[in-house]
Amino acid sequence: MTHAQIHKSFNRATASLCPNLTGTSYCRFYCSRVNLALEFNKCHSVITVERRFRQRYNQEPPNANNIRRWHRMFEETGCLCKGKTSGRPRVSAENVERIRRRYERSPRKSTREGCRQLQMPQKTVKRVLRKRLKMKPYVIQLVQQLEQEDYSKRMNYATFMQESMEDETMADRLIFSDESTFHISGKVNRYN
Repeated sequence: MTHAQIHKSFNRATASLCPNLTGTSYCRFYCSRVNLALEFNKCHSVITVERRFRQRYNQEPPNANNIRRWHRMFEETGCLCKGKTSGRPRVSAENVERIRRRYERSPRKSTREGCRQLQMPQKTVKRVLRKRLKMKPYVIQLVQQLEQEDYSKRMNYATFMQESMEDETMADRLIFSDESTFHISGKVNRYN
C-alpha cells in the first residue's frame, strides 16, 4: 500500500469517527497517537509503549501521562480530538481591566505584589500583562550619551595612558574603584 493510499483510507476511516480530522496533514500526528493508545491497550505498560515508539519513530516518545490520557480518550470517545470548549475566555474582561488599572497606576510593581493585591494567581496576572496588555518586563540600563567634545577627551586620555604605561611604576599607582564595560556601540555596562 502506498503512502497516498494510506492517507485516503485513513481519511475515510476517520471521517465517520471524527469529522475534524479529514486531511492529510493530521494523518501522521493522529496515527502516532492512535498507535500509542492501541499499543498501551495491548500491553498496559507505558515503558513498553515508549520503547516501541523510540524504535519505530526514532525519536523521544510523548509524556507518559499523555499516553494514558490518549488511551482513556480513545476508549471513551473513539477519537483523540480536543473536545468542544465553552468558548469562555480564561480571564474575564473585568479582571483584565482591574489588572490594567493597577499596573497603569504603578507600572514598576512586581507580579507577586500585584497578584496579592488583586487576589488572583500570579500566573494569571503574568499572562494578562504579557498577552492581553502587551506589557513586557525590562531592566533599565544606564547608558552615557557621548557628546562631540567627549571623543577628543577620550583620545587625549588614551594617549596619556599609553605614554604613562611606559613608566613601570604607573600600574602600581592606578586604582580602579568601579568597573564598567564600554562597548563600541556606545552602550555602557556598569558593575558595582
